[in-house]
Amino acid sequence: MKTPQAIFFDINETLLDINAMKPGLSTVLGNDESIVELWFTQLLHHSLVEIASSQFHDFIDIGAATLIMVAHSRGIVLDGDTAKATIKKHITALPAHADVAPTLTALHSKGIKLVALSNSSEKGLHAQLEFANIKHYFHQILSVETLGIYKPHPQVYHWACRQANVKNEDAIMVAAHGWDVSGAKATGMKTIFVERPGKMMYPLGLSPDHAVKTMTELDTLVMPSYG
Repeated sequence: MKTPQAIFFDINETLLDINAMKPGLSTVLGNDESIVELWFTQLLHHSLVEIASSQFHDFIDIGAATLIMVAHSRGIVLDGDTAKATIKKHITALPAHADVAPTLTALHSKGIKLVALSNSSEKGLHAQLEFANIKHYFHQILSVETLGIYKPHPQVYHWACRQANVKNEDAIMVAAHGWDVSGAKATGMKTIFVERPGKMMYPLGLSPDHAVKTMTELDTLVMPSYG
């Protein structure tokens, strides 16, 4: 496998620690931090529903809608404005995982094009990267909002590679989500799965080219050659 011309990174969970949202979101969920993960799972699930039903709502709006649903499942009534304000406040204040900045620094210094590719809205994505102090590492920042289709739809990965002016086979997708890895792999991209705590590949999905336990392993995988 050739050295990649570009590396695409998923953002939420892969680079940013969404566990930091638990205290803030739990305030509208009966102070039960344990169901915040259920909320994020529902958020991802319903972004797929958007694809299947040919709809596209803002990622924050889907987050608010699913927060209302999770609250309802616990007998809590949550209004839309409160849900949206709560999501917006906390999803744009996530810290990067400890292994992220050192890895991006190493890859950036070697001249590899680094691209952020997220389901977050364009405005929200920029806010997230700025808060985590990692925005300056990326040569391009791509939100699916521009296209109006969520990952893992194949159009997203083809579009992203065109935006970065690279062929799919010359690019790597890095993600802590099996569905993201499978989606990118299906379009010809190379893939690396990041084994964040509690995360595993979908057993029936397309296998990643590599799996790493920490981001720091990326440096040795992609330089001087990938494979």
